[in-house]
Parts: sequence; C-alpha cells; structure tokens
Amino acid sequence: DPSAPAPSAPQPGPAPGYYPPPGYMAPAPYPAPPGYYPPPAYARPGYYSPPGYYPPPGYYPPGPVGPPPGYHEHDGFYMRLTMGMTVLNASFSTNGLDNSITGAGLGFSMAFGGSIAPNLVLYGELVASSAVEPNSKYGGTSSTLTDYNVNLFGIGPGVAYFLVPANMYFSGTLAFSQLTESYNGSSSNTSDNSVDLTNMGIGASFMVGKEWWVSTNWGLGVSGMLHLASMKMKNYDSRATAEAISILFSATYN
Repeated sequence: DPSAPAPSAPQPGPAPGYYPPPGYMAPAPYPAPPGYYPPPAYARPGYYSPPGYYPPPGYYPPGPVGPPPGYHEHDGFYMRLTMGMTVLNASFSTNGLDNSITGAGLGFSMAFGGSIAPNLVLYGELVASSAVEPNSKYGGTSSTLTDYNVNLFGIGPGVAYFLVPANMYFSGTLAFSQLTESYNGSSSNTSDNSVDLTNMGIGASFMVGKEWWVSTNWGLGVSGMLHLASMKMKNYDSRATAEAISILFSATYN
C-alpha cells in the first residue's frame, strides 16, 4: 500500500569490539606491599638497562677480582731467620807461632728491618757460626779442642735486593765481629764457660738465597752465607782472621 508507513530502519548497536562501555571506571591498582622490589626502572637480568638506570639504594658492587694489596710483594716490615750447617776457620799467631782452628757446626742469622723501595730492604742483622770441638794446629802440632766450641759473631746494618718473580735475593751486612771460645763439657766449673779470643773487629757477611711463597707474606727457602772478619787478638799483639761458610734454611716475612 503506497500510503502505508515505511518499515523502520534497524537501530545501530554498540561498535564491534568496543571496550569498556561508556561510563566504565577502571578499578584502582592493587597497592604494592611494603618493601616491594624491584625499584622503579629496574631491568631484569639479561636485559639491557634503560638509560638512567641506577642500582637500588644499599646495593654494593662486587669487590675487585685479584690478589689483595701486598700479596707476594716485598714491602713493609721485614724479618729473615736462617739456620743450618757451617764450616769455620780462624787463623792467628801466638808467641810467634802460627795457630789455626777449623771445624764444623751450627750457623744462624736474624735480620729485622723494612722495605725502603720496591724489592729493596734495609735491615739490622746478627750472624753467628759455631765450630763444635774443632781441630787446632799450633806450631805444626794438631789436636782436638775436646768439650770446646769456637764461635764467630757479627752484628750490623745490611741491605737486601730481591729479583722478582723468581724471588731470589742478594744481601750484604757490615758485621762488627768477634771470635770467642766456649766450654760445653759437663764440668761444674762455670767461671770459664766463655772466653773472648779477640776484641770486636770489622767484618762482612754476604748471602744469596732462593725462596718460595707459602702464604701472602711468608717465604721459605735455602741460602748460602759467607762471613769474613779481621779482629785483634785479646791477649796478643797480633790479628786474627776468620771465615765461615754456611748452608742455611731460611724463613722470611715481608
């Protein structure tokens, strides 16, 4: 019928996929618990950190990789202790006749000081060599000094230099030296236990050694020492010369 009203057009519905509807209010975000990490701008491990990223407060970076300061270095306080076998020879004249004393025994030294430059050490040292019951030659006649020791002592300043990384060293000491004789028998008479054969004289000791590090500052090794001295006889108008050669075990703290 031409006069009949046209059918109404369908009403448009919501747009396809539309979300949220008009008037929708998003819920508030869930509050973060106290102490929540990571902090703002945190980058997960293995991911590139965005510009401006900084470690969180209280973060401490790992320490440096490598040995601690002073590890296997010759610096600071210095102490060297040695002990081993020695051969001692002393020569002098008494009453116009030549006399010599030769024997083997114990040798040792103690040095204390400090480093004044890398691998260079200045110290004070005591060195000693003792011949046990040595052989004596007097005017061509030979005998054994039974129950007696003849000792060579020296004390004075010295210097040592270390070759690294081999940890070898060379040292020399200006040693003010003296020759003595001591009684080591079983007699109850102790008044003559030690007698000075010479006055204090001039001497020098030289040492070369090799050590291996056993900790940060301790080294153990072996060394050879030569001690030379010239001294005036105590009761005679003559001079005595003495030489001691030692093979020693050494322990050094530096």
